[in-house]
Amino acid sequence: MPVTIRLLDTASDAELEQYNALEDALDRDAFGGVQPYTVAERRLACEDTEYSRAQRWVAVAEGLEGGEMIVGRGAVHLPLQENTELVEVGLSVHPAHRGRGIGTAIVEEALRPAIAESGRPLVGAWGEIPADGDPDDPALPVNRLAARLGVSRKNIGVCRRLDLPLDPALLDTLRAEAADGYRIEIWDGPAPEEHLASYGALLRQLDLDDPDEDIEYEAPEYTPERIRTGERRLAEQGITQFQSVAVAPDGTIAGNSVIHVKTAPGASLGWQENTLVMPDHRGHRLGLALKVATHALLAERAPEVRSLVTFNSHVNPWMISINEKLGYRVSHREVGYQGRMGA
Repeated sequence: MPVTIRLLDTASDAELEQYNALEDALDRDAFGGVQPYTVAERRLACEDTEYSRAQRWVAVAEGLEGGEMIVGRGAVHLPLQENTELVEVGLSVHPAHRGRGIGTAIVEEALRPAIAESGRPLVGAWGEIPADGDPDDPALPVNRLAARLGVSRKNIGVCRRLDLPLDPALLDTLRAEAADGYRIEIWDGPAPEEHLASYGALLRQLDLDDPDEDIEYEAPEYTPERIRTGERRLAEQGITQFQSVAVAPDGTIAGNSVIHVKTAPGASLGWQENTLVMPDHRGHRLGLALKVATHALLAERAPEVRSLVTFNSHVNPWMISINEKLGYRVSHREVGYQGRMGA
C-alpha cells in the first residue's frame, strides 16, 4: 500500500471531508464517540491566529478500494506570543492502518524537517499509551516515534471517560456535598464584559497551577482580546461552551468548570475541559459544585452526548477524586514529551 506524505490542502472540500472522516475514526477508537465537523468548520479550525500558527500534513494511501484515502495526519504548532522557543508536534494514524510505518514516514518526511526549519530548540509532543502500559517501554510505538523526534517523557496524564446519561439522583447527592456560600452562574456564551479581567486572571491561574511536572511552559496572559478570539473560534467550529462560574461575595470569579460539545446532528462526544478554583477559595468543595452544575446542564441542553472525556495529571488527586465521584473511569494514559535539540 503506497503512502504519500503531503501538506493538507485546506482549499479542497474533498480532502477536508476525508480529514474529518479520519478524525471521526480516531475519536471512535479512543473515546467511543464523535464530534462531527462540516468542511467549513474544519477549514476555519485550521486557520492561524495572532497567537499561533500551524502546518498540517496528511498521509495518503493509494490503491485502496475507492481510490485514495487519508490514513494519518501530522502537525507542527508554533506559539507566537509566549513559549516562542517551543514547537509542538502532533501525530495520529488511522486505527485500521497502524503498524505499517505510516507514523515513521510522517515523522521523517514532515515533522523532523519542519522542526529544523522552525529554528526553535524546544520540541513538545503528547502520545497515548494503554492504561496499564509502562511509559518507559521502548517497544511502545509512541516511544519509538518520540525517540525519532529526540524527545523524552516529562509528564503523565490520565484520560478518563464518563458514560452518559448520569443518574439525576447521583447529581442530587453530590450537590448536597458541595460548597455553598457562592453564587453559581451558567455561561453558555461569551464571558460577560464586566467579568473579563477577573476571568482572564482565572485562565492564567489554571496554566500556572497545572501540575505539568518537568514540562517547560510559560503561562499566557489572557487579555480580553485573547479571550474573545478563543470564543469566536469555538463558535466558528460549531462548539458550544457550557460553563459554570462561582462568583465570590466580593464579585470576583472564584472558580469555573467548562464542557465543550458540538451541537451538530450525530454528535455523541463531549469534552470536560478546564476546572479551577482560585487559591483563596480552595478547600470548600467548590470544584465539585461547579462540575455538578455543568454536568446537570449538559443533560438538559445536550442529551444526545453519550461520552464525556477529560484529562488529568496523575499528580492531581483533588480533581481525580471529583471525577471518580461522578463516575469517570480510566480509558488510557497520555505521556507528555519534550526535548531540546542538540542537548
